[in-house]
Formats: sequence, C-alpha cells, structure tokens
Amino acid sequence: MADKFEYSDVLDHKYECFTGNYPYGYEIGLHWHYFMEILLMIKGEMEMQIGNSVITAKAGEVIVLLPSVMHSLKIVSENAEYYGIKFKPGNLHEQQTGREMKWTELSLFKMAVSDKNVRAHFPVSKVKKTDIRYMMSLAISEMQTQDSGYISVITSAVHIILTDIIRVWQKEGLALESLETPVMETLSLEALPAYIDENLSEDLRVEDLAKMCNLSYSGFSKKFIKMFGRPCKNYIELIRVRKVAQLLKDTKDDLSTISQETGFSDASHMIRCFKKEYGETPKKYRDKR
Repeated sequence: MADKFEYSDVLDHKYECFTGNYPYGYEIGLHWHYFMEILLMIKGEMEMQIGNSVITAKAGEVIVLLPSVMHSLKIVSENAEYYGIKFKPGNLHEQQTGREMKWTELSLFKMAVSDKNVRAHFPVSKVKKTDIRYMMSLAISEMQTQDSGYISVITSAVHIILTDIIRVWQKEGLALESLETPVMETLSLEALPAYIDENLSEDLRVEDLAKMCNLSYSGFSKKFIKMFGRPCKNYIELIRVRKVAQLLKDTKDDLSTISQETGFSDASHMIRCFKKEYGETPKKYRDKR
C-alpha cells in the first residue's frame, strides 16, 4: 500500500461531489485513501477490484469504499457514467447515542481492517428504500452552485445515504458497536491521517505518533515519507492549514479561536504557516470569500 495512497483536498470543502463520464477502457489503478467514497452507476458498466474481490457494477448499483481499502476501476462498456461523493465521516458530526448511529474516520477504519466483511457492492434491491440517485444528484448540484447553506444540504444527503447503507450492513450481521469510536492505543500508518484529523487541536508530536505505531523515530519517519510523500511534521502542518482555510470560509471565528481549534501554538504561528501555503494572510483569504 505504501506508494498507492491518494491524498484529497476534502478539507478545503468537506466534500467532493462529482460525475464520472469516461470512455470504454478508461481505468484507475489500485490505490487507497483515508476518506470514504460512495459511487452510483448511472449507465453502462464498470469493473472494480475492491480488496481481493472483483465485481462489475451496473446501472443503479452502489459501491461503498471504506477508508484504507485498496481498489481500482475500469470502464467496460461504452458511455459509462457514475456519480461519486468523497467525504470524511467526521464532517458529519454524528453525536447520537443508544440505538442511533454514530461514526468517525477511525471507527470506519477499524471496521475496514477488521475481519468483518461488510458489503461494498450494493445491487438495486439492497438500496431500494432510499432514492440514492436523487440524493447524489442533489449533492452534486449543490456542490456546483454553492448557494447559501449548500454544505448543510450535502451533509443531509450523505446522512440519508449512509444510514441506508449501514442498515443493510446491520441486517447482514454488523453490530452497532462496530461503529463506535475505538480507543486507539496503537496505530497503523494507514490510520494516521484519520487520527491526525480527529486530534488536530491536540499537541501532535512525531515521536508520540512513532511510539503509537510501535516504530523508532527514524523508522517511522522513513515509512511515513514513503507512504504519504512528505515528512510527518509537514503533513500535520498542511492539514492544520487546510482546516484553517475551511474555518475561514465556514465560520466567523476570530483568528485566535481558529488557531486554538487547529492546534497552532498561537495566531501568529498560524498566520505564518497559512501565508507560506496560500501566499496570502488569513484575513485576505477570508475577505475574498
């Protein structure tokens, strides 16, 4: 998995909602990512490898890709088209308890790497209770127009789709406790992006992350660069800056509050890092939005 990690700027806008329309033979090789992806075939057929399984998705069928799951795709018919949504489950801010559903990147990662085999390929009969095509087209339309409140509409659509999917998993044997946030005493390298996202406001030290991965500092550093393409410290700073950009667009919080929420030592440090990445101050960035 080391050289097949896919980074996505979902932190900039919380979601990627898109239409894939590709010619016969188009393919994307094996890769994985720490966010979740839902695909709906609109027309044509697409062959996918998901983990060790190979499936053919046809019109009306849904594919659910959990964090860290290796996958590839190939268009195997003329004029194939599909809808897609990429998102970080933590953006859904699910806080319910009891018999209600709750999920985070880490809980979904835990489920993805466990020995529990949850369905990734959903025939039409499995998702017939929800008009997923309407929900996904709504999310794509909202992402394109970005009218006032568009993130709330997309979040609501994803909630409905994901709830329907989890209900299918439950009927097929998934226990609700599998979706509870795990206590992370040890981590794999693949889980680090999710862990960093969920603990961004904390003091994230590379040496502590190395210990959680049961690696020496030097061994951890080499493996992290090989897997994610940059040193861990730089990666954390990048994610913090991207989160700052998101908060500048989505909130009216002052810079001091934003710096605390994103784990910077103070507002001055945040401004320096932000300017290095975006070429302008947070104030100028916000004023343009």
